[in-house]
Amino acid sequence: MIGVDRTRAIFEGAYKQAGGQDDVQLMLHGGKEQLARIGKNEVYQNILNKEYTIRGMVAQGNRVGLSSCNRFDENSVQNVVKVASDIASIQKEDPDYRGLYADSETIVDDRFYHQPTMDAAFDTKLNELQGIFADSRSKNVEVAGAFSHGDGIYAIGNSKGLFRYHIHTDASFTLSIMTPAGGTGWSEFHSHRLEDIQPSILYRIALEKALASENPVAIEPGEFTVILEPPAVQSLMFWLGYLGFGGLPCQEGRSFLSGKEGEKVFGDNISLEDNHNDIQSYGCPFDSEGMRKQSLTLVENGVFIQPTLDRNVSIKRGGDRLSTGHALPYPSSAGPLPLNMSMKAGNKSLEDMVQSTQKGILVTRFFYDNVIDPQKLTITGMTRDGTFLVENGKIVKGLKNMRYNISLPHILNQVREISSQKWSLREFGRMSLPALKIDGFRFTGSST
Repeated sequence: MIGVDRTRAIFEGAYKQAGGQDDVQLMLHGGKEQLARIGKNEVYQNILNKEYTIRGMVAQGNRVGLSSCNRFDENSVQNVVKVASDIASIQKEDPDYRGLYADSETIVDDRFYHQPTMDAAFDTKLNELQGIFADSRSKNVEVAGAFSHGDGIYAIGNSKGLFRYHIHTDASFTLSIMTPAGGTGWSEFHSHRLEDIQPSILYRIALEKALASENPVAIEPGEFTVILEPPAVQSLMFWLGYLGFGGLPCQEGRSFLSGKEGEKVFGDNISLEDNHNDIQSYGCPFDSEGMRKQSLTLVENGVFIQPTLDRNVSIKRGGDRLSTGHALPYPSSAGPLPLNMSMKAGNKSLEDMVQSTQKGILVTRFFYDNVIDPQKLTITGMTRDGTFLVENGKIVKGLKNMRYNISLPHILNQVREISSQKWSLREFGRMSLPALKIDGFRFTGSST
């Protein structure tokens, strides 16, 4: 890991290259990862990767140039600044560039850096997989997936005195199982602590799903009560975060939530926040402008509170609302986005939700998700790795994968139960999400 003092020294050496003539900002990101890829009941690839990138931005007024490299000697870093400066000199002025953020307060954050995760012998964890592989072979099923752990850094500094530094650790295990009779199962777990990962437990979860979904049958499309496990909920929250809570689409009238601050948009039981302090949705405490990131209430008891903001969007909006610290690296066509979304848990277990269902469908996760209508937040996609028919409170058979076509605002007004347990999930940043039981979820067809 590149430490605080070395990072600061790299940055300050680069500022000198500009000689005080231009505004200079530097970002440092990267990390170390040990990754084992799993396929056909064995580890077929074991990778140790260590890579860091330094990204330089030079502004000459409103003309901005960018350059990057992955070497950290003095000449290489100074060349990044020189190239960015040369690019800036031939750029057109950008009316949306707001200049560097000046702040002399130093932020150093290592709350989610867990040294035992980095000190652990990876072979110890890989040895745990041998029992899984032996069992899967005996049951004539095929296991695939990935197992990784590592650390990451995100640091930013500029020639106006700003310096921010964040490091974290991360561990991840994802597992899919296929059976000869067409059954599939899936499980996953993510944490910043390697010891939280329990491969044997995750294997049993995926195996149970795979065996239960063998010889799946088709069901007539229509509207159903569904129980969505957290990975399925994640697919829907991705689009809600990307198209709904972003300040730029809200400002430009492209979001379902445009002009609806303070209005009831979802059911009373839906509360969402963007919280980088949550142990499951943890993240960096500052954004790509160097602004402190706020823990932001997005929806409270169904009422839309506000979108994420950066300095550009907050200025366009007017009023007294300042940046919420959600800027992405310049230039960002997407605008500010929530990268640490967390949904408020309920009081039901997943088993309770199944037992209280007279007829419905249990969904493990979705894939091939895409947006049909951004302003209406209409989404489509397919189920995957475990779709089950529920009758009279019991899972009775596996179903063939089904295509869904739903309006997010509609179904988030039809949530009947929310699980008390939440999962930490990665994609679009990190999310902390429960399972949801929803009425009126529309399926339009099934696979052959």
